[in-house]
Amino acid sequence: MKIDDAVSAPSQRESTKSHWEDFWSKKKEVHEVYSNDNRVLRNLVKLTDLKGKRVLEVGAGTGRDSFGLVERGATVFMLDYAATSLQIIKNIATEDEIDVSPVGGNAFSLPFPDGTFDIVFHQGLLEHFREKEAMNLLMENVRVLRKGGILLVDVPQRYHVY
Repeated sequence: MKIDDAVSAPSQRESTKSHWEDFWSKKKEVHEVYSNDNRVLRNLVKLTDLKGKRVLEVGAGTGRDSFGLVERGATVFMLDYAATSLQIIKNIATEDEIDVSPVGGNAFSLPFPDGTFDIVFHQGLLEHFREKEAMNLLMENVRVLRKGGILLVDVPQRYHVY
C-alpha cells in the first residue's frame, strides 16, 4: 500500500456514545487529556472581545477550552452527549467556582433555536466523522450561529509527536 492510499482510505471505526462514556469515565481531570495550549482562547481573543458573548462549545469533553472564555466575560454553554463528560464539567465548574451551562445533547440536532450564539466552536470533534456527517455537523453549527458570528473548528494534525 502506498502512503497516499493509507492517507486517503477512510477509517472503518465509528465514534459511538458508549466509546465516549468509557473514555470520559477514565479521565476525571482536565489535565489527564492532552493539552492544546489554550489555542482556542488565544485565537478567539484575536478576533473579538469575549465579554458578553454567548458561546457554545460542541463536544465539550472536559470543557477545558471553555473555562478561559468565561473568565474573559463570555456566557458559555458546553454541549456533550456523554453524561460522564458533563459530570466532569460540573465538578470542575463547582470546584473552581466558574459559571457555565453544561448541556446534554446531540451535536447533529442542537437543542437551541437558530441564531442563538455569537461563537460556536469545537476542538478535536470534526475528525471523528465521515464527510457526510462532518458536513451535517458544520451545517448545524451554522444554524445556531447568529449572522456575523464566529465558527471556530480546530482539528488535530494527522501526524504529531504524541
